[in-house]
Amino acid sequence: MPLTPQRAVHLVALATAALLLAGCGISLGGGASSELFSELRIRGEPAVGREMTLEATHEQRYPVAVDISCFLAQPGRSRRLLGRDTLPANPDTSAEPTPVAGASTFRFRVQRPGRYLALCNTPLDPENSISKEFRVK
Repeated sequence: MPLTPQRAVHLVALATAALLLAGCGISLGGGASSELFSELRIRGEPAVGREMTLEATHEQRYPVAVDISCFLAQPGRSRRLLGRDTLPANPDTSAEPTPVAGASTFRFRVQRPGRYLALCNTPLDPENSISKEFRVK
């Protein structure tokens, strides 16, 4: 299909709408999954002083309890602990255990606009982590 001026205007309008909707802050998901973590989402309006929620979804495969920690960091500043959770041991002790799905949530507010990084990991293996960058206005 040839690119006509009218079609170009429609494509630009569609791209602009997609960018504006993506920045609304209703729910930002992402981050590469890890052995334990499936997804990391930031829910709520990303604005100074507004309550937001970090939601880390996970699949517990291990026959032992697993501790997780979630942090919030802003480039050039120290990171802040948002919370900790202990995932109970998976009762399936077979060679190929069925993972137990779950989610850990932590509420927070930020006092400065800018770029932030939400990060969750297992303290005993910090490489088993998931992170998500987002911007607060």
